[in-house]
Amino acid sequence: MKLKRFMFIIVPLIVFFMIGLFALPAQIFADESEGVFDGLYLIDGGEANLKKVDISISVNNKDTSRINASYEIENTGKETIYLYMGIPLSNLKITDVTYRFTPYVYNSTIVAGEKINHLIDGMALDYSNWRTYGFEIPLRAGETKTASISYTVENYYSADGRLGFNVDLEHIKSWNSEPESITLTASFNPRSVKIYNFDNQYQVPPTEMTPEYSLVWNVEKAGDYQDISFNYYPVDDKIKDELKKIKSTRVDAFLREYEKRDYSKAIEAGKQYIQNSQASEAHNLVYLLMADAYVQQKEYSQVLTVYELIESTETNFGELHKRVENKMLINKITAFENLKKYEEMYDLIIYEKSDPDLNHYLGQWLDESMDRIPESTLEKIMEERKPPTALEMFVRRFLEGNFTVIFIAGAVIISLIVFLIYYIRRKKKKNLFF
Repeated sequence: MKLKRFMFIIVPLIVFFMIGLFALPAQIFADESEGVFDGLYLIDGGEANLKKVDISISVNNKDTSRINASYEIENTGKETIYLYMGIPLSNLKITDVTYRFTPYVYNSTIVAGEKINHLIDGMALDYSNWRTYGFEIPLRAGETKTASISYTVENYYSADGRLGFNVDLEHIKSWNSEPESITLTASFNPRSVKIYNFDNQYQVPPTEMTPEYSLVWNVEKAGDYQDISFNYYPVDDKIKDELKKIKSTRVDAFLREYEKRDYSKAIEAGKQYIQNSQASEAHNLVYLLMADAYVQQKEYSQVLTVYELIESTETNFGELHKRVENKMLINKITAFENLKKYEEMYDLIIYEKSDPDLNHYLGQWLDESMDRIPESTLEKIMEERKPPTALEMFVRRFLEGNFTVIFIAGAVIISLIVFLIYYIRRKKKKNLFF
């Protein structure tokens, strides 16, 4: 089974890799050209001292995210300074924009890039458009206030089902000083977040990955790198999107019942589609959601049966293949646990824990799942799975007859040695007698 699974993964990957050399872009991380937030620049403002930066990205769904950024600014001089600030705009659409400077809300203005880019000293910028505060804002000597910007942005959603997020930290250089702290937090809708949606590699690793599924970066020196990027894969949304492309009333009925969470009707609708259509990759997409429905119905044996059907085919889920496997893994372990098939559960956890590409949250979940196996059962399984000692291996192989020839040869050698010792001693006695 493991060998079959290994070949099932490796062969399609090799094929896709060869095709990708000619047809697919060599892109792994978030699209750097489409930042969800490219930073608040100090366009003009004298000796403004930037003390603290907090940036948060709240991923609402596959379509939009909410950006909130705050910049704590101090005037350490002896005279009032006037701050002119703004953010560069990418091609991603933004709505519900709010500009604040404590304690007031300010109007914002869209300005052509050619009027702003050259105003920022020491930086070669080429943005097409900016959105700036409506006018210069006074900051009196000794005052500390906060500039904050919030808006909803459309997500960069690739054809392979990947959400790419990029935050540019290069803008910190437009300020007169590096802040004491920069914190970037990415959070996800708690109603839809799944641990198999997370990536397993980051250009800049998060400082913390919280139990609430938030990624946190604490940046000490902005000059260390230019941006922070990460990917997120809304697997279930992509599966539904692909099914919606199929012109089938039965698939539509299946998705409708699934979205309504009427899982028994969804299962029946899924069966109707499978039974009345030719085998295709769409069948496996339906099976994936049917397995989820069976989990909700607590029909765990059916979950395992559905996955056997999927694994009996050679379907590859492309960029999402690893995430789909992780989705199936979670449901399998859930099924084994509820069916009290603890040996299968244990073996699967141990096998998956050896995967070097395991994402952080999935690794934690596997550890927690192992802890849920009853202690006495776990001890028994571990004892049975414990590698035998060298002596035990020798005895086992001997009893299996693997050492018959060696044993006979050894017996002959020992007999010869005994005979030689006996012969030499007897000869010495004769010599002594004469």
